[in-house]
Amino acid sequence: MPKNSRFVRIAPPLPFRETGFSRLPSYPRHRADFVAVGYSRETNRTGYDFDNRRRGHGCLFQYGFAGEGRFQTLPGGRPAALPPGLGFLAPFPSDTRYWLPPNGDWEFIYVIINGDLAYDLVGQLVQEHGHLWQLPPVHPAIVLLRDFHAAVCAGRPPDEFTAASLAHRFLLELFRAHAAPRPEIPPPLERARQLLERDFGDPSLDVDRLAAAARQSRFHFSRRFREVFGKSPHVYLRQLRLRRALELLSGGGLPVKQIAAAVGYGSAAQFCREFRRHLGQTPLSVRRLGPRLRLDLQQVLTE
Repeated sequence: MPKNSRFVRIAPPLPFRETGFSRLPSYPRHRADFVAVGYSRETNRTGYDFDNRRRGHGCLFQYGFAGEGRFQTLPGGRPAALPPGLGFLAPFPSDTRYWLPPNGDWEFIYVIINGDLAYDLVGQLVQEHGHLWQLPPVHPAIVLLRDFHAAVCAGRPPDEFTAASLAHRFLLELFRAHAAPRPEIPPPLERARQLLERDFGDPSLDVDRLAAAARQSRFHFSRRFREVFGKSPHVYLRQLRLRRALELLSGGGLPVKQIAAAVGYGSAAQFCREFRRHLGQTPLSVRRLGPRLRLDLQQVLTE
């Protein structure tokens, strides 16, 4: 295996597996169906090079968790590096290409979606926002894919109708990623939001520190934050922490005490109290009951 100092995984790994799905027979139009979902690591091998001009029909989203791939629009587009946290969206056939550089490695999750509705929505997403997508690993679209893949690997795949609804929801989450243009957020509140997204795992992060980042009084900051984001700074922070905790529970390996520390709680007891109070389950029961329940709880945290 090649030694790559940039190979730093930004989320717990999933089983290396691809699963295909049959299409729903019940309706011929307005479809957005998952065709395949998989988690893979390509390392130091030749041949991982896909020219989408020569492929059959489908829409591919691929998101890196470690290592680095390449993406290019053809002909003659400048190759773009795909480090962890950056994915690409491409219908095919299309004038696009993606590959693994020589002596490189790349760990990623991917999904193929098919259907006339999928092509329409993906075409609109690419036209409005481009092929490349910078998303944190706790973004609802990425968490949905991780939990969907984990459910399949655990032997609990959703039925075809649920899979189709998740495919549609996944595409809508990509639209949601651009639903609130940054220029509409006042700069002081944008500074605070960026601090929240970056440091939510820091136990010392509180409303006073956020207000200081916004250079506003605590009272004025809390009122304006609620007006702009529809929730208080405290609720926004709590939802970030619990959303990340659900993702870490999906990995299955970390003890609850370590998860509590990773998402900013001072103790496992405090974390478990908050988790149960707001999600109605204990962390261990969520881990035991599996990815389908985690998908439902992730939805609660986006409301």
